[in-house]
Amino acid sequence: MKTIAYFVSENIKTHQRFIYNQIVKITNYRTIVIGPFDNADRTEFPFENYYNINKIKDLKKFFEEQDIIAIHAHHGSHGQEILPVCEKYNIPLIVSIRGRDGSDRPEIFKKNAKRYSALNKHGAHYYPVCQYLAEGLRRLGIPAKNIHVLYGGIELDLFPYSNRTLPRVGEIRVLSVGRLVDKKGFVTLIKAFKRIYSQYPNAKLHIIGAGEDEKRIKSTIAEYNLKDVVILRGAMDSKQVSDELKKAHIFCLASQTAKNGDIEGIPNALKEAMASGLPVVSTRHAGIPELIEHQRTGYLAPEKNDIELAKGIQFFIENPDIWTNYTERARKVIEEKFDVNKQIIEQQRLYSLVNTVKTETATKKKTKVESEKNTQAATKKKTKVESEKNTQAATKKKTKAETEKKTYKQSESEKKTKAESEKEMKKKSKTKTKTEKSKKKK
Repeated sequence: MKTIAYFVSENIKTHQRFIYNQIVKITNYRTIVIGPFDNADRTEFPFENYYNINKIKDLKKFFEEQDIIAIHAHHGSHGQEILPVCEKYNIPLIVSIRGRDGSDRPEIFKKNAKRYSALNKHGAHYYPVCQYLAEGLRRLGIPAKNIHVLYGGIELDLFPYSNRTLPRVGEIRVLSVGRLVDKKGFVTLIKAFKRIYSQYPNAKLHIIGAGEDEKRIKSTIAEYNLKDVVILRGAMDSKQVSDELKKAHIFCLASQTAKNGDIEGIPNALKEAMASGLPVVSTRHAGIPELIEHQRTGYLAPEKNDIELAKGIQFFIENPDIWTNYTERARKVIEEKFDVNKQIIEQQRLYSLVNTVKTETATKKKTKVESEKNTQAATKKKTKVESEKNTQAATKKKTKAETEKKTYKQSESEKKTKAESEKEMKKKSKTKTKTEKSKKKK
């Protein structure tokens, strides 16, 4: 069985279960994982076949023994990191593109274009998680033939569907899940929720996640006097998130373009909420409109607009009778396009294309070498024939020249002989005439 090697620069984090699934659920290929660190036994996502690439003494032999047909990196920066190895040992490279690494925004364009310029020379294949990122990659200079959209799938059995209803009394729970970073738009969401809370004082906002913007988010909560109704729950694994989705009534994610040019692909948190039967509110950002159809499977607002985002949340609070229609359609979208099992099948199909390209490339290379050999042989043969022709022509020319010279000498000799003969004749004639005159006198 052929092998795909997955390159990871560090152990997979809690929120990266989707990467783990794309490795361990592969069945048509043998899978191994390589990285520049020692594998930790006490990790949430352990790998059975992991190798520290820095401790492999003979990589050429290793790749041959493992029968590796490609190396798959799960981020643009990881692809850049493993590229020298792929180049040295002539191994095809596959790179998954998930967000910032596919951004063509002015703040990050130059950096990404430079990164992929080197990968393009090697003929790398790219798997962006949405059409939006695929278009960005094309603008970054990547050939369209090397771009294949591979939507990220989720585990449907982990996020079962259930009908939701708006509670007549008690808490209306709005839930949001994501890393606490700029592109998740939590500051905008908190501003929007301030408007909701003023109209629906029994509403609360729960935020699951951790990250670098936590201090800023806490400051915003305090600024709007929402400490008791906006609750930061911290990071959770997928099973814990699934449990929290069951307790919520509305899901909202205010994704936006970050100041540094960072963007989303399609957030898995939205897919999980839609699969679970929650009405979803989000933004017209990056690949999200490929997932949510406005006022059919969810509600979309312009990014960084707290007023319109609040209208989306209010839309569902005021129209609980439409929830089932929206959520059933949403669940169907997830089942058809974002089921992890279906996406694994597509992933394996794309691997077969890379293997085919590798075979075709090797064949072309072999054909080119043979063609060059044949051309060289033909050139030598032609040169030999021309040389022989030139030699024959030179010989003929030399022979002709020698013949002409000989003929010329013979002609000159004959002329000289004739002249001498005529001179002798004249001399004899004069002698005869003189003799005859002498006789007459006598």
